[in-house]
Amino acid sequence: MLPMFSPLALPDNVLSFEGEKFFELVNQTCGEIFKELMEVLSINTVHKLLLLENDILAVFQKKYKELEKITQRACLHLDDDTIMLKPGLRLDYDRFIEALHAVNNQSRDQEQTVSLNDVFFSLLKNLTKSFQLNENDDSQNSYCFLIAFIENIFSNLVKNKNNYRYSEAVMHFAQSLYILGGRNVYEFVRLNLPGAIPSMPTLNESLGKAGACIEEGEFRYNVLHDHQKSYGYQIAVCSEDATAVIKKVTYNAATNTFTGFSLPLERGIPVARYFQTDSFDELKNWFENKDKTDYLNVHMVQPLIASSPYSSPFLLAAYGISNNFKAIDVLNRWIWMFEKSKQSNVRIVAFSTDCDPRYLLAMRLATSFFAKFVNISLCDRKDVLEIDLPKDWSAWFFMQTRQVFFCFQDPIHLCTKLRNRMLSKKATMLIGNEVVSIEVLMKLIETKSKLVHGLVKTDIEPKDRQNFKACIKLSNDDVLAALEDIDGSQATRVYLRLLRSVVLAYVEHNTSIIDRIYHSWFSVFLCRIWQTWLQIIDEKDILGYRVETKKNLFITGPALFSIELNAHSLLAVCLLVCQHKLPESALSISNYSSQPCEATFRLTRSMSGAFSSVVNFTTDQFLKRAGKLSVLTDLENQSESGQLGCPLQFPKHHKRRRKVAALKKSVSNTTIDLPRNDTIKKIIHQAYNDAYKLLSELDINIALEKKKKTKINEVSSYVRTQFEKKFKKVTYDEGEIYSSNDESDEEVATNVNSSSKPEEDSSEDENDLPCISSSGKHQFNGMRVTDTISSSLTNSYFCVEIDNKKKYIHKQTACWLLTDNKANLSADRLKRVQQGSR
Repeated sequence: MLPMFSPLALPDNVLSFEGEKFFELVNQTCGEIFKELMEVLSINTVHKLLLLENDILAVFQKKYKELEKITQRACLHLDDDTIMLKPGLRLDYDRFIEALHAVNNQSRDQEQTVSLNDVFFSLLKNLTKSFQLNENDDSQNSYCFLIAFIENIFSNLVKNKNNYRYSEAVMHFAQSLYILGGRNVYEFVRLNLPGAIPSMPTLNESLGKAGACIEEGEFRYNVLHDHQKSYGYQIAVCSEDATAVIKKVTYNAATNTFTGFSLPLERGIPVARYFQTDSFDELKNWFENKDKTDYLNVHMVQPLIASSPYSSPFLLAAYGISNNFKAIDVLNRWIWMFEKSKQSNVRIVAFSTDCDPRYLLAMRLATSFFAKFVNISLCDRKDVLEIDLPKDWSAWFFMQTRQVFFCFQDPIHLCTKLRNRMLSKKATMLIGNEVVSIEVLMKLIETKSKLVHGLVKTDIEPKDRQNFKACIKLSNDDVLAALEDIDGSQATRVYLRLLRSVVLAYVEHNTSIIDRIYHSWFSVFLCRIWQTWLQIIDEKDILGYRVETKKNLFITGPALFSIELNAHSLLAVCLLVCQHKLPESALSISNYSSQPCEATFRLTRSMSGAFSSVVNFTTDQFLKRAGKLSVLTDLENQSESGQLGCPLQFPKHHKRRRKVAALKKSVSNTTIDLPRNDTIKKIIHQAYNDAYKLLSELDINIALEKKKKTKINEVSSYVRTQFEKKFKKVTYDEGEIYSSNDESDEEVATNVNSSSKPEEDSSEDENDLPCISSSGKHQFNGMRVTDTISSSLTNSYFCVEIDNKKKYIHKQTACWLLTDNKANLSADRLKRVQQGSR
């Protein structure tokens, strides 16, 4: 059997060779003799050579004077003057001609394909144009990507796989598909649509360039600055929240750091890249003595844009923490974040978080709301917002008029706390001659049709403490109306009115600003009147209730302060807008919450994959998923705002899509009617009168009239006195628990991203390597344990001794080796909270 020879490899542009370039090619493939032959025959291009129909080697059969020397060297000669071309030269020439014809045929096929493609695309564009004539303006752009996608496929099909190229629109689609569908969906599409989307290495590289890499403890102010310029906003709300994570230490080769340990705080600011080491013994010491991450803390920036109330939030930072921090850490961090955000042209108007006592105290310190931070006087700063408050308002308005930023307790958490208080077995909330009771709600559920009230028994189940939907259902107007037929339900209806006012003031998107002021202060005055009544009544009036102190007859202290803080902050923001010290976009009150953090947690949990039952994540997994989410959010925002040449359509629930469209239409067609001071004063007094009248139905007014506590100023003055008894003074030394040094603020600001550990020599003494016992095992299959490593991988390996033999162990393998037990976290929300709080 004759051996098979591979075809001659020629350059891709060989068909364009001419002149010296052509002769050099002939010389390389066929030899010097054929180069001289081509010169004599005036064949100086590939094109001329391919046009010759007859075999040019036939010229050797005749005696041409110009070819005598060439013939003498190229042929074999007999005595009778018969000649024969040397077989080797003949084979070289035939192989060369065959390769040229193959390239020419391929080029012709490609030209035909391109021509067919042009015809196809011309027909496709004409077809889509005919469709667009029957479509509205919003859907015409949907064909732009379709055309680009098909064009990219046909362009790649005529190329070698190594030469596939992808347009920007296709790369955006590929990134979105991978993030939304996961790896399995992406690979399924890629394998069944050749040339449509890039391979995984190419995709991961593009995601990295798009900003999918988020580092633990790093505040992304540079990215925030670009985000601000892209969307053109000046003010924002910064939210903070934490969630439980799986306690697992992993190694990040990109940053040469270990994630999963709780980052230390310097003046409340996490120290990025703190856990870096080239010593196995130091890593072992960390595993034995350092706290592993209990919670993941996240900071989100919610832009306040008047034309886009549903603008997506921006992930500023994420890092692992333990539960060992104090209010002073939170306050120092907020001040630092406020100053750094200003450098990115973003003014933080307010901070929002949940009702954790430390966050609540930080809010009181920041706003000087019956609390004082002795070390720093925020109201003396030059960048404060000063409220022009009418003098007679100070009787019921307790907040100082000079504020750097405002603070809002997350209204969702506040509502759930109010619901939990109602469902509590320890508290018996007394309002006048009745108590707030779930028994009347249970009676309503059992005696009336669900069509009347819409409630189910789980809505009053105390185990589910974060059920906000139950808060909405309980405070619905249908429930309040249905309770009127239930005996002894007046106090419960009053309490549900309180819950309803909190929802209308801070959660609902469509509430007007004047209604927000009314409902926020209605809830304040209802609590103030209720609290005043409880304080002035005699002890004998509550003997029939099983409570140790009067505080068990009222809402919790944190909930009360939260209601007060939110109402004061809301009114202050409104006044500043009316006084033209803040833009009108600051009135997007429903964005003053920590729900962007909660939404991020939910989305990252949903990215675990279709075939995985694991919904929780480690710190490292969250950072990777959050990076992908930030890329997806940017693509969605750019598509909706028209910044992309080929915008993509993203799936949304039909109710949300209609709601967003209606809200955008209402925003564009209406102007905000800013209330005047006299209008605000009138609505405030109306809120007080309505609250007093509502509580008077429970005979609260009897005791108040005896003590002459019936007017708004009288009740507010009494409550102010009660708050002053709870006045908090905090110094830096009392709050400091992490930092043992006395660095100045400037030093902390400049060194926040560097490790505070003393510098150590990263090279280890080979005579004193860490010793590891393998109990005689010599083969480490499946483990990254080797005898030698490349110099480029030095930072990713530890040098150790295993049974007196020098080995290199990968840092991730070292983490696995030092982990004693498998960490887990319940998929159930309630159990997860209980497990995380241990």
